[in-house]
Amino acid sequence: MERKYSRLAAIIFTASILIALVGCAKPKVQLQVSRDRLQQGEEVRVSWSSKDAKQVTLNGNPVDKTGAQVFTPDTTTTYLAVATRGNKAARDSKVVAVAPKPERPTLKISADQEAITRGQSTTLRWSSNNADRVTISELGTVPSSGSRVVSPSQSTTYNGTAVGPGGTENASARVTVTEEAPTERPRTTNTGPSPTMAAIFAQNIRPIYFELDKSDLTAESRDTLRRSAAWLTQGSNRSIMFRIEGNCDPRGTEEYNIGLGERRAQAAKEFLASLGVDASRIQTVSYGKERAAGTSEGGPTQAPSWAHDRRDDFIYASGGAPRNP
Repeated sequence: MERKYSRLAAIIFTASILIALVGCAKPKVQLQVSRDRLQQGEEVRVSWSSKDAKQVTLNGNPVDKTGAQVFTPDTTTTYLAVATRGNKAARDSKVVAVAPKPERPTLKISADQEAITRGQSTTLRWSSNNADRVTISELGTVPSSGSRVVSPSQSTTYNGTAVGPGGTENASARVTVTEEAPTERPRTTNTGPSPTMAAIFAQNIRPIYFELDKSDLTAESRDTLRRSAAWLTQGSNRSIMFRIEGNCDPRGTEEYNIGLGERRAQAAKEFLASLGVDASRIQTVSYGKERAAGTSEGGPTQAPSWAHDRRDDFIYASGGAPRNP
């Protein structure tokens, strides 16, 4: 009997030792982050797991012993997980580096003279910051800052777009062109453009149409432009100056449609130039969706319709053989 009690006492003693050892086991904690570098406004997922811990905190806040949270830090942040049990503690941390969000581009455009008479020139000036690419209608892609002498044959709005990691910015400058009044004009002499030349131009140079979100010329548009080029390179027609106006349907942002309209006008200009029409005779401008009138899809000749809105218009400016009305 005495031996039986001795064994029981030994078992109880051993169990007590084991319980004490387990109760004093040092806790463990492990912390992980989904990414250690990001930009302001981006998210990071912080996850952790622990063992033998009675309490776990993340950056001083009590959390579950195992879990995850999503954060959007504004600055570089250290995430610290602490697991405690009694007077014992374990720690693990990760640093997430946060880069400042790129600044939005800035763009300024101005003209030295905002009003000129036909035949005069003015200097267009522009400057930008935080931009990888700057484009100006009529000029195409330009340096981030600079100037250009322009001599528009009619009133023109120069629309600029600056694009950078921080977004897009638009600006514009308008140059108004007026006719110079002659000091003496004989009653029998017509020195201005023929009043019927614009109508003759419109009869021979027809609009072209584009597919949705496209600036590529369709086969039908190419045929139309070939006929236009044949007329523009005949006789006195070779002196005609004209403008190509790119248009879009009303869907999409104003910024996107300005760019799309410019690409459409440039596509027509480049194709006409390849057919022998001097590019110096051609100006381009994008109206984006400003002139859109369509409310639904339809044929390109069914105005108003979205398909009709997706077009290039050709506008007579000057030149050609004078004609009497």
